Amino acid sequence: MINEHNLDLRAAFFDMAHSPFAILDKDLRFLDINETSLIALGIKKQEVLGKKLVEILPGIETTERYRSYLNVLKTGIPINIDRVELKIKGKLFYFLIKAFKVGSGLGLAGLNTTNLMNTIDDLKFAQYEAEIANMNYKERNEELEEFSYVAAHDLKAPLINVKTLLEMLKEENMITTDGTPLFLKLQRAVGLMSSKLQVLNEVIALKSNIGDAKKIVDFKEMIDDISTEICEDINKTKTNIITDFTKCPKIYIDPIQLHSVLYNIINNAIKYRHPERAPIIEVVTFMRNNKTQIEISDNGLGFDKEHHGNKLFGLFKRMHTHIEGLGVGLYIVKSIVNSLGGVIDVSSEINKGTTFKLVI
Repeated sequence: MINEHNLDLRAAFFDMAHSPFAILDKDLRFLDINETSLIALGIKKQEVLGKKLVEILPGIETTERYRSYLNVLKTGIPINIDRVELKIKGKLFYFLIKAFKVGSGLGLAGLNTTNLMNTIDDLKFAQYEAEIANMNYKERNEELEEFSYVAAHDLKAPLINVKTLLEMLKEENMITTDGTPLFLKLQRAVGLMSSKLQVLNEVIALKSNIGDAKKIVDFKEMIDDISTEICEDINKTKTNIITDFTKCPKIYIDPIQLHSVLYNIINNAIKYRHPERAPIIEVVTFMRNNKTQIEISDNGLGFDKEHHGNKLFGLFKRMHTHIEGLGVGLYIVKSIVNSLGGVIDVSSEINKGTTFKLVI
């Protein structure tokens, strides 16, 4: 009675289990297969029972997996097979299989991973498409940079010629009194074009060689170097640069990149200072989530971020037009931070000042 009860329990477990199970005799002929297997493979029990494994899966007798099943029957040592492909009625299924000896026959327990494998294949295909798109984007970007470089280079000579001709006209006193205002406007326009062209070449050169020579850079030494470069402006405007590098004194970076970022932000703080007070610029560094954070604050003019935020980092875009400039500095800063995989955030208030937060 106990044996019959145990048999009933085993039969119930076999049929109700979520995992596929099958039992084969010593000739690898199907003796039983549970409902989960039938549902997973989309077949009926009568199509399987009494048939040999080679009839259900033609060609399996030449595989290493088949030889492994025979070895289990011979030695009694169970094995795990990580990925098994089964093609039933034209459909491809994937299973993880455990083969073990049951009496004189073979037991097979499986885990249907078809959906998982299909998902993985879809992800691989999506990744492949993303890589192709990224390659195309990179190629287009390189083509645009090359075009920009060629255009800027080719325009340089004609502009120099125009400037030379204008100087010759001026030296030969060939400008009439009535024509002088027009001549001066033309001279200013050509000068502005030359300046923009020079800056464009510098931007292209910077972006082409970005991040080529990284090393440990000391923040204090970098600020000291920048202060020396712009000492005339600092003295003239009575600018006070306050620093705190105690929490993060150094950074591993291309020094040219760091110099360009700090120089442009500090130079802008002096340039766009408030007319009623001397500039105060604070530079603080610290670590957060294993990233270097740099905060640069000033007490300058500030700007309306809601109104001007969309053009803040644009090339040749300017917040204040009453001060001479080309609107290139922050574009360079943004380009460098992006190339480092970093983030830059800006907060500003009119007549109170601006704070740049960089995470690198």
